[in-house]
Amino acid sequence: MVTSEKRDLLVMKFLHYFITEKNYNPVIVHGIQNEIWLENMDSEYRIVRLVLGYIHNKEQLDFDNFKVERMTRQIKLKTFTLKMKVMTLYLDINEDIELESTKNNFMVNANSEDYIKENKDLKKFFPDIDKKLVFTEQGAKLYEKINSDILRKNLDQTEKINDLFREKKPIVTNALIWIMIFIFILMSVMGNGSTDTYTLFKFGGLVKDGSFLRIISSMFLHIGFIHLIMNIYSLSILGKQTENFYGHLKTFIIFIFSGIVGNLLSVILMDEKTISAGASGAIFGLMGAILYFSLNQRTYMGEALKREILPVIIINLVFSFMIPAINIYAHIGGLIGGIIISNALGIKYKSSRFEKVNGFIAAVILIVVLTILAYFM
Repeated sequence: MVTSEKRDLLVMKFLHYFITEKNYNPVIVHGIQNEIWLENMDSEYRIVRLVLGYIHNKEQLDFDNFKVERMTRQIKLKTFTLKMKVMTLYLDINEDIELESTKNNFMVNANSEDYIKENKDLKKFFPDIDKKLVFTEQGAKLYEKINSDILRKNLDQTEKINDLFREKKPIVTNALIWIMIFIFILMSVMGNGSTDTYTLFKFGGLVKDGSFLRIISSMFLHIGFIHLIMNIYSLSILGKQTENFYGHLKTFIIFIFSGIVGNLLSVILMDEKTISAGASGAIFGLMGAILYFSLNQRTYMGEALKREILPVIIINLVFSFMIPAINIYAHIGGLIGGIIISNALGIKYKSSRFEKVNGFIAAVILIVVLTILAYFM
């Protein structure tokens, strides 16, 4: 067995490495004792377990593996994750026990730093771990440094999360709403009202063989007061949430891009005698943006994703198919466009430059392909 002092020091070193170097965060797992669970949804091994209790025989190890499978199933449901690989570091294990890693639970004998250095499989995923466990400080100064670094990292992470979820004034959302109301009034003052086909056409309603400008203008028009009120209500909720997550400029880009994608798809598939208008394609794009954000922040939004966001999107899509007057093509296109442009714009503190470049390329390809199909084929 490993002495408690030696084990505790190794635990502190592991925590320092995984939290400050690899961006793992502690996870509270109810019903678990003598273990520390760390989580990083962007790592191949999303969970790293530090098992402090003594594992003395094969039966105890098998039960531990069973417990891991049961707990990870719960975490997958909570975070809406299909795949979750676990790395378990046993800090006090009988050396006669042979570890047999499973597909989703990679087991490591971490009795000492020597075992870490010798484990080639571990170093394949964390190649610098043995070097990062070495400190020049000793004794109390070592504990002080480790605690200070972990505290600083946690405070920094907390500050980023607070900034990410901090409520912001819905400047763009309110501006879009007032533009729609202003145009709606103009259609009555300068035309025959929003339900008149000629007025809709005159103000930029979407038609099969119209100019590209109608792709943009039509998303600010509404057919009837009920249509306007429903979209304003949806926009006020979804737009505010999107601005909280992405900021003002990105929300405006998401709205416009999603509306363009939805309307381009509509031009490709709509009937020649149909005139279409409304912001619902762009609003579905906001849903797509919130969905993308939630999937990338599953640690904090797993429950909301499962109980609120996905059901709302599914219900709205179902209604889109059921009601004949609704432009389903704009809704589907807007949703897809919202997800793709959100990838291109990225999530603050989260998205890498590589991810954003790939998203930008996908967004450009999507617009080019849809434009060619809509106006040149």
